[in-house]
Amino acid sequence: MRDMIAVMNFDVRYASAIAVKLRAEKIFCRIIAGDTPAEEVFALNPQGVVLAGGVDGDIPSMLDGNLLRGGIPVLALGDTTSAVCELLSGKAGEPMPIHDVETVTILPSRITEGIPQSERMMAVVRPLTLSEDMDPLARVNDLVIGFMHRTLPIFGFQFQIESNDMDGIGILSQFATTVCGSYPWWNENAFISSTKAEIAEAVGEHVAISAMTGGLDSGVSALLAHRAIGNRLRCLFVDTGLLREGEADRFMDYYGGTLGLHITRINAADRFAQALSGLTDAEEKRAAIGHTMCAVLDEATAGIEYKVIIRGTSAHDVLRPRDVTASPSVGEGKSMLQPLRELFKEEIPLRIVGEVTHERLAVLRKCDAIFREEITLAGLGKRLWKYFAFMYHFPQENRDNAAVIGLRAVSASSAAGGMRALPARLPYDLLERCVERIMAECPDVIKVYQDLTPSSILKDIDWQ
Repeated sequence: MRDMIAVMNFDVRYASAIAVKLRAEKIFCRIIAGDTPAEEVFALNPQGVVLAGGVDGDIPSMLDGNLLRGGIPVLALGDTTSAVCELLSGKAGEPMPIHDVETVTILPSRITEGIPQSERMMAVVRPLTLSEDMDPLARVNDLVIGFMHRTLPIFGFQFQIESNDMDGIGILSQFATTVCGSYPWWNENAFISSTKAEIAEAVGEHVAISAMTGGLDSGVSALLAHRAIGNRLRCLFVDTGLLREGEADRFMDYYGGTLGLHITRINAADRFAQALSGLTDAEEKRAAIGHTMCAVLDEATAGIEYKVIIRGTSAHDVLRPRDVTASPSVGEGKSMLQPLRELFKEEIPLRIVGEVTHERLAVLRKCDAIFREEITLAGLGKRLWKYFAFMYHFPQENRDNAAVIGLRAVSASSAAGGMRALPARLPYDLLERCVERIMAECPDVIKVYQDLTPSSILKDIDWQ
């Protein structure tokens, strides 16, 4: 296996964020459970290990201390820092709630070069008392909250990586490259190449089937399989009757007509309506949809000779198992592949509605860069939870590349109904500059809108 960093999951929110940010720096990583025994971690042969803990002040007890004795570089973040400190004969004091932005003094080291201090959101602090084998690496209000071991490649910080966090990304990147020696090889082409090879090897000269629901994950998985094995892929598109007006037809036109996938459309609208009849609870409806989908697919695959099932499972599905994933049952002698199992929603090209081409990607990247640059210059980066540009296709006569750009900036807010993503009230002059620059630098863009739709946190994560 090529260079890989293992991210040990003690808090799914931060394990996911760390993995996404490492891959954005072209560092490949894999998330594994926090209670994975040290010998199993060593067997994966990672270049280094990042311990992704929460920030509530609770010291995780599941960490195998033998992990610190294997010579592999370790970076502890969040609450795992206290656990590592105690395993190295130091002490972690009682939790001190802060829940505010604090200036953290960062001391020089191999992973903190160029970061003398950082503004961090600190939830809870446990003052660390270091053993004689450790040196302080971070302080807040004269309290030690970070350390490095003098002889072992072990580092720890009691804060976590935040959104739009250049300091945190710098620490992650320097740990992976300078300390671990990882080569930044991960990118879209590397993923596509390795995934196609994996699918081709698993299927051989046989047939594979792929369930398609109209969503992006199943569509991308099917497209990767199609590129790997061609017409030996049989796609089953289940029309649930739950999609937007005309969306099922557009889906068939795009994947079947434009991309050339072999797709059979299954009209199951009546069955789904019957399964949902009388249900009002969201979880019950979700379960009913999942079970019905699996039943429909089992019936549809009964007469097909195949070897492999392609399933559109992303890393979010693996780490936050909630739904019954659309897939037929795996019979004897058959296997299942999940091409997107290592990817998060953020790493799947969700922000283009319509066909994804190199030209459209180039336009979107430029618009997104302009938006992010103006946000940063206005000093709003730390105040926003997420901000990005997205694209709609808007064909006009003699202008096949015409596009509409949407700008979305949201803040996270706790409300009675749960965490909400609220549209940010961006200054008008900032928006005006963004629009002027986008229209001037991207001739194919004919309109720019701001998305002011409030949503739940989970929905906004899925959308982006």
